[in-house]
Parts: sequence; structure tokens; C-alpha cells
Amino acid sequence: MENSPPDTQKFTWAKNVRPPLIMSRALLNARFCRLQNLYHPILPTKMNNKLMFVLCRTCGEKMNQGKCPHHTEEERALTGTWVIDEVKKALEMGYRMLKVHEVWSYEIDQFDKATKKGGLFTAMMNRFVAVKQQASGWPQHCRTDEEKNRYIEEFLEREDVKLEFAEIVENPGLRSLAKLILNSFWGKLGQRENQPKTAIVRTPAEFFNMLSNPAICVTAALPVNEDVLIVNYEHRDETYDPLTTVNVTIAAYVTTQARLKLYSYLEKLGDRVLYYDTDSVIYVSREGEWDVSTGSCLGEMADELEGYGAGSHIKEFVSGGPKNYAYKFFAAKDNEEKVTCKVKGISLNYAASQLVNFDTIKEMILSPTEPVYITSKNIRRTKEHEVVTREKRRSINLSRRKDAS
Repeated sequence: MENSPPDTQKFTWAKNVRPPLIMSRALLNARFCRLQNLYHPILPTKMNNKLMFVLCRTCGEKMNQGKCPHHTEEERALTGTWVIDEVKKALEMGYRMLKVHEVWSYEIDQFDKATKKGGLFTAMMNRFVAVKQQASGWPQHCRTDEEKNRYIEEFLEREDVKLEFAEIVENPGLRSLAKLILNSFWGKLGQRENQPKTAIVRTPAEFFNMLSNPAICVTAALPVNEDVLIVNYEHRDETYDPLTTVNVTIAAYVTTQARLKLYSYLEKLGDRVLYYDTDSVIYVSREGEWDVSTGSCLGEMADELEGYGAGSHIKEFVSGGPKNYAYKFFAAKDNEEKVTCKVKGISLNYAASQLVNFDTIKEMILSPTEPVYITSKNIRRTKEHEVVTREKRRSINLSRRKDAS
């Protein structure tokens, strides 16, 4: 991603003009329409408090999952703001640009491999990419010193990141830390700025000033003793101070480039795709048809079954919604069938796995029944700043929706 973000300190904008789509970097607010028969939509849009990918605006607003009855541009068209890279791909796939409302065009700063200069975040990204890659251990195909040295050379050539032979040791904890640093950095650029705040209030005058202040909204007041209050409040949208660490333009570019990378696989796989998420795809593999190539460099897919031996493959797959799926697979190394089950928000320990497993998820899909309920103990902090253990009851049911968070 270091090659993608623009230098957001310099930009120009224009209204009611159609920009040349050859411009390298821009944000575009416009109205688009796409007829039916595109299996994987491209342009995301926010509706029903979710990020959705729809071809028809009206069907998306009504959460219609049946046949689309809408045929006019007025019913189908989407209006929103997108990164120009995503717009170019949309036009290539048959979207029509009906109207351009506004354009923000940026000058860019991009890493140059030849001169080793440029890029806003190159040094920081390279450092922690190296830590994460080294802590991932050696790829399965690297068995001899010659193969290992070739892997290091290829990674340097592809990513311009030097890996140290002696440092390449599998270390899940260090890998998770490096991954957290890399992901949190981009997330910070897109952080919601108007966060809830807390104040310690010691005088009645201070408290009444907060209540009468039109710029804030007091949401809660907790007495600590006769002289102290803990007051929770939020700034109104038009009055909060922007954070110096936030840059939604760069955040938008990062997520756009990630979606386009994923779409490069979805476009080729078409209706063979069974399930996909931010950085993964599960699909039907057929002899003679294109397969996703795997590798160890950035942006390349990794075979999740590689560790089970050559010839390992999924035999049956079911999904009850986003981040809710299970599959049976043949593990060649052990010559036996195994099961993987993943449900967001549920720790599948022994007790939970008796209630939520491949068979129960499959049953919920084929014969919709009452939800399965899981009870677990959770450590929580209360508004009174006490740490308590409470039971949490969660329902698991079939859902094609993913709540926005």
C-alpha cells in the first residue's frame, strides 16, 4: 500500500465538471448507474447502516434479495464519493457515469524503486512488514538453504524489503504484534473523530455550564461522592475539533486498493465464488479453469490448507452469513477428514462447539429453525469503573447481513 496513498497536503477541487479519468489520483462525488447481470458489483455504498455492494439503490434500501423489479435510472442509480481508481474499474465493467458533482484532485508522492526515494510511509511500512514476514516463518516450499536464500532474494526484488535469514523463525505472538501495528496505523487515519469524552466535575457551576453549553451533549452523570461527578458527553457534529492524526483521503485509498486487489480475483472466478471477505476467497476449483495462484509476497493469496499437505482440499462448505461459516476438508498429511468452523464473536471451546458446529450451521441453512443460544462468561468494566464477570447470552442464526461497526 505504500505505493498508493497521495500527498494530501496539496489538492484542488471543482464542481459540476466532468474530470478526465486519466488523472492519477482523485476523489469523485458523482452519480452512477449499472444495469443488471454483473455478478460482483464494484462500487460500495452506505445504506441501512451497512457498507453494501448493490446494482440497484432501491433494492439495497429495501434489503430486497429477490428478483429486482426496477429498471429506470432514477430507481437504480447510486450517488456517492469514491476514489478514482475504483471508478475507472467500474466504468470498465459497464457502469455509466450520469453526473459529476465534485472532484478533489491530489498531487501524489509515490515510492520509486529505482531511486529508493518517495512514499509517505515507506520506511515505517517496510520495517514492520519485515518483522511480520520474518515471524511468519519459512514458507512450506523452502526446505533447503538454496530455496530459502532464493525466497529472501525474491521478496527483496518484489517488495524492496530485506529479510534476515537468522530472523526468519515462526513466532505467532510477534507476527500478531507486527500485524496489529500495520493495520492500526491505517485504521487511525480513518478513525471517527467525534468520540465520547469524560470529565471529572468538582463544582456545581462547572456542571451547569456543561449542561447549558450548546456545543456539547451530556449523555450521563455518575456521582462519585458528595463533591465529585463523572460526566460523559459528546460534541455536536458541527462543533468538535478535528484530529490531526486523521486523514480520510489516505484511509479511503488504502481500502480502495484492497478492494480492487480482491476484485482482481473475484472478476476471474465469477460465479464459482462461494464466500469472500476482506482478504480471502473460497471458491469452486474445476479442472481446466483458472485457479488463484498462491505466494508469500504482499497481496498474494496463501493456501489455508497448505500445512495439511499437498492434495488437501475442501469437500463441503456452508455459510450462514458474514464471518459465519464451516467446512469439511480432507487433510492429506493425516489421511483423514477434518472440520473448521468459524463464527464471529464466539469462542468455540468444547462446550460451545457442541452447540455450534458444521452440522448445526448446515441445518440452519437448509431448514431454518430457532436460533442456537450460547452462554459465556465475560469480564467487563461497568460505568462505575468496576471490573465484573457477567454471563452473556448470544444467539446464532442464519443472517446474510453484516452489522456496521
